[in-house]
Amino acid sequence: MAAKRVAKSAVDWAAFAERVPPNQIDCYRAFRAKSDAFVAKVHRFPENLQQIDFSFYASRVSNPAMVTEFEKAYKEIVVPYPKDKNNVKAQIDASEKQAQEVSKQLIAESQKTIDYAKQLLSKIKDLPPLPEITREMHGDYFPTTVINPAVKPTFWPHTKSYQPENDPHTIP
Repeated sequence: MAAKRVAKSAVDWAAFAERVPPNQIDCYRAFRAKSDAFVAKVHRFPENLQQIDFSFYASRVSNPAMVTEFEKAYKEIVVPYPKDKNNVKAQIDASEKQAQEVSKQLIAESQKTIDYAKQLLSKIKDLPPLPEITREMHGDYFPTTVINPAVKPTFWPHTKSYQPENDPHTIP
């Protein structure tokens, strides 16, 4: 009976455990034990209130009118289900949808990065072995890093720190 009440909010603990980092397994176990204790408390009680046999009490009590008043009052009792006055559930649902959109964008960007990295790896695998690469081949394969003295002359050892425009002692 009580299983219907928590069936909608049941947790897939196996999927949850897969996502828990190794350093937080103890916290996960404590959380699961606490959750199981709460669910056990809910299952202890019946789903509906017990039915009272008012006819039995009316036959035993000297004033049966009092029993009928209690019966009428008992049947009129309605325990209201808590209302979401501040509409928190809608806010949570909206933020969940927004987070899903952001996640999809991040996944798409990550996939682009992965595709670019795979493409770069395939190009690197196609390169000849390093001892066989000449300066001309290096210029063909890596045109952005080649030293081109016709366009921009550099000084030996042709690294950025040795060039005159990068001298920290020059006065601007």
